[in-house]
Amino acid sequence: MATINFTVRPMPVLTELRPMYKISQALLILSICGHGSKCSLVKVHLMHWAMKTPRRMETMTLAAQLGQISLPVWGFDPALSIALQLAFRDGLIEPTSNGFKLLPKGALLVKDIMSDETVMIEEKAALSKIGKKITESMVKTISKEWE
Repeated sequence: MATINFTVRPMPVLTELRPMYKISQALLILSICGHGSKCSLVKVHLMHWAMKTPRRMETMTLAAQLGQISLPVWGFDPALSIALQLAFRDGLIEPTSNGFKLLPKGALLVKDIMSDETVMIEEKAALSKIGKKITESMVKTISKEWE
């Protein structure tokens, strides 16, 4: 009888699927877009969803300028939820009543990311354009339209 032998080889993982990348994205969102380095879970997911394509970021930039978000729907990424749990376990963030807050250890990581000009260039630029202009009340208003 014939046998089949398998050789285990390293398999590359897309950057978008790496937990550390998602954790870094979430920390940047909390730092750049959160008031007092805090965001609701819905806002973190919204900004993370927007960061997936330049067109979505343009939509959010326009929403920030107009003071109103007009999206029919956006996605919640289960991998982001796992990344947030890992960030919490590593002491980078802590839960609040409706979201998360950046802790000093997480702020140090954000500082390193922001100071490195070769890391997450597009993400930092896009989030910096929006800044804190997308408020929690705007996010709450748009999420109520789902009900």
